[in-house]
Amino acid sequence: MNTAALLLAGGTLLALMQQQWLLRRPPRLLELQSSTASSGPAALSLRFSRPMNRASLAKHSRLQPPLPHQWLGDDNPLRLLLAANQPINGAIAMLIRGADRRGLAMQPQRWSWDPRPRLLAVVPSGNGEQLQLMQRNGTWRPLTPTVDRITAVTPLGDGSGIAMASRNNTSEQLWLLPLKQSALRREGEPGSAEVQAGSLQALLPEPLIFAHLSSNQRGDLLVQWSARTLGRSITSFWPRQGNRQQLELEASGPMQLLPEGGALVVPELEGLSLRNLPGRPERRQLLPGSRDLSSFCPVSGRALLVRHWPDFRRSLELVEPGQPPRQLWLGGDAVLSTACDRGGERVWLLLSHWRDAQRNRLLEINRKGQIVHQKDLADWQVEPGAPMAYDPTRQQLLLTLRQPGKQEPQPVLIPVATLELEPLAKAVRRALWLPPG
Repeated sequence: MNTAALLLAGGTLLALMQQQWLLRRPPRLLELQSSTASSGPAALSLRFSRPMNRASLAKHSRLQPPLPHQWLGDDNPLRLLLAANQPINGAIAMLIRGADRRGLAMQPQRWSWDPRPRLLAVVPSGNGEQLQLMQRNGTWRPLTPTVDRITAVTPLGDGSGIAMASRNNTSEQLWLLPLKQSALRREGEPGSAEVQAGSLQALLPEPLIFAHLSSNQRGDLLVQWSARTLGRSITSFWPRQGNRQQLELEASGPMQLLPEGGALVVPELEGLSLRNLPGRPERRQLLPGSRDLSSFCPVSGRALLVRHWPDFRRSLELVEPGQPPRQLWLGGDAVLSTACDRGGERVWLLLSHWRDAQRNRLLEINRKGQIVHQKDLADWQVEPGAPMAYDPTRQQLLLTLRQPGKQEPQPVLIPVATLELEPLAKAVRRALWLPPG
């Protein structure tokens, strides 16, 4: 046998040995990602080195506390979904173990998972304001230096940073604050579970007249802005991976990125249009009428709109793909803010009487338009422009309210089961949720 034949035979034998070794190698967990869920408080995506036996994982894996959950998927990756209507009050200890389809067991792994968003606030500090974060132990920590005034704050949807605009006596400046955080920690890994903040980075060199910010769950950032030197409005788009792009879009108001990414809602004189972002085929779908986008629902494609009628009444509408808007409420009160659970099964609506701004009401409405619960906020003033946000992990709303006679507003948590107000002892100008990493 010549040398070439020996080398070929040796290579074939080596390949067969490697193949047998790989076939007998136990499966491994390659990737673990925490994500929001449309039908529950949170979910995990798990990717393995080999297709796993889902029933084996469901049987042998454990959560502590033992929260009801289910495993989804037929191949690789798989998804662990926490059941709906259960609050998460702390970090979840996870034991992940099971076998692949060949019956080979993976090495058990232990993780800590905390999918709860953190409370972020614009806080008065000296002669200015700064961003502060509530840590897991309940204490507050500054994230930024003190600036004259913070005019806009938008956390990136993937938790990797915070976009903000600050104003001095003459102009605004746009900043990005990078963050390091993770909802997941492997047992025994060193490092802190708290958020680590970087240094403020200027996103635009020009001093601005105004800036409106929007982000999505991918971490993309959209900014509508204008500078004195330009004299017109510009729309800039920063994809999570890539360089800044300028979008040639005309809008009659603030644009919003879709939470799941890939498109944005553009207010126009004719109505609201849905446009694709760069990298996708051009598309413009128009919903005519005088409407404002109020909030998105967790289920993709669902949103709440406020419609303005010629007789000065307003209505709240639920929009769903392929269906006409569904009217949930109609009245003469001003709609201050809204929030939505899942696909619109539960909707919360904050109203203010048009003649008496102190007469504020919080309503819970089902998708049939029926009022399920309501709460009179007569002892509180609603901070203008402060949105209402829903946290499905704790099943509570977040509002920024002010008690009569108090100089500064404060964050107020409202469990949706009772609609009872739970004020936090912290003077702020605005409070919002920071998504987990």
